[in-house]
Amino acid sequence: MRLLAAALIVLASAAAARAETMITSLSTHRLQITSQFVGAEIVLFGAIERDAQTISRAGGYDLAVVVRGPRAMVTTRSKSRVFGIWMNTDAREFVEVPSFYALLANKPAVDLADLELRRRQQIGIDAVTVVTPRPGTNPGATPAFRDAFLRINRARGLYRENPTGVTFLTPSLFRANIPVVPNTPVGAFDVDIYLMSGGVVLARETTNFEVTKTGFEAFVANSARDHGLFYGLAAAALALVTGWAASVVFRRD
Repeated sequence: MRLLAAALIVLASAAAARAETMITSLSTHRLQITSQFVGAEIVLFGAIERDAQTISRAGGYDLAVVVRGPRAMVTTRSKSRVFGIWMNTDAREFVEVPSFYALLANKPAVDLADLELRRRQQIGIDAVTVVTPRPGTNPGATPAFRDAFLRINRARGLYRENPTGVTFLTPSLFRANIPVVPNTPVGAFDVDIYLMSGGVVLARETTNFEVTKTGFEAFVANSARDHGLFYGLAAAALALVTGWAASVVFRRD
């Protein structure tokens, strides 16, 4: 009987966890850009499905859409005057951090859930943990480098929050416009959609899209990445030819 009761509790918990589900779709999963790219938006559509036994949420639903770009290692440096010259005197490495981060929601991040839950799910820029101090560095100075990293990426438009980025078309239908800014890095982007209510995550869906270069820019970028030696030789040869041509054209007799 105890085993049966335990099994019923597990089944009831699983049923409660599946009380709400989401169906989501992106307007495109592949965005091709050129050197004239000035920005675009990818539209996320979604629907909330509830089973027949799910009661209405007293506080309604909240949506948080978290978009993360390709991960990379970035070094943030601090400059100071040394003998009258500005020099890099300290640094912190940011390991495996998103090169792009966006939170789209129907309300400010602080109103979605408490900071502990948001840190676990990385919901909100203030909840993003990004810095790993190098051995031998002063850990007490690390928060200043983290703040500088976030400030620089905010200024470049690569880290952003939009508390009105999710629109409920009906109580169960929603949409969000994912911004792709001109300086967005190329690569794979992960999109996590969190359905929340009362500060609790009810359901989560994950999708993705890819930003790629096309045309001559793609050829140059791929050549530099895949054939570095030949790319370097070709660039040096082109510089020599250009210099020689300029000397011939502008030669003074």
